[in-house]
Amino acid sequence: NCHVRGWRREAGRVVVQLDGEEVHAKQLVLCAGAWIPRLTPSLAPLLRPERQVVGWFETEDPAAFQMGHFPVFVMTTPAGHYYGFPEFGVAGFKIGKYHHRAEPVDPDAAMPGADAEDEEVLRECVRSYFRGANGPMVRSSTCIFTNTPDEHFIIDRLPDAPEVLVVSACSGHGFKFCSVVGEIVADLAG
Repeated sequence: NCHVRGWRREAGRVVVQLDGEEVHAKQLVLCAGAWIPRLTPSLAPLLRPERQVVGWFETEDPAAFQMGHFPVFVMTTPAGHYYGFPEFGVAGFKIGKYHHRAEPVDPDAAMPGADAEDEEVLRECVRSYFRGANGPMVRSSTCIFTNTPDEHFIIDRLPDAPEVLVVSACSGHGFKFCSVVGEIVADLAG
């Protein structure tokens, strides 16, 4: 529960500056999501924190959207790339659109909740492809994706600071790779 204010190299080691204290280490693994551009200014031009919205829509036949009947999906439409999930733990069909409204955000600023325009971005796909889920939006959530120009991950040491390993810009799909990314990071840091 403290902020990382920065880091510096000192005699072949790394010093991490926190609120009111410093931590000294042989290596630093930076996996700070949308805050990576601030902590690694040399990478900032490649990293774009972007507001993302997902919504849960009421379905006509909830059984049709349950796990075992409805898949996790990623699909490309003329309007963009969408992803979705079967109903699980929370009522409704969950859907999101990559680069939702392409809104860059400051990760320290208050994140606005979903509004009617956000709902319409999602409903466009629901109305066209998932008519059985075109009920009211019963829930929404906002988060931040940190994107690179090619939407690939950055997992590497900083050229000017080999004690620092950067793990970032998972562009919203990093959760699918958690176990393998964890293994790679452990191997690189080991």
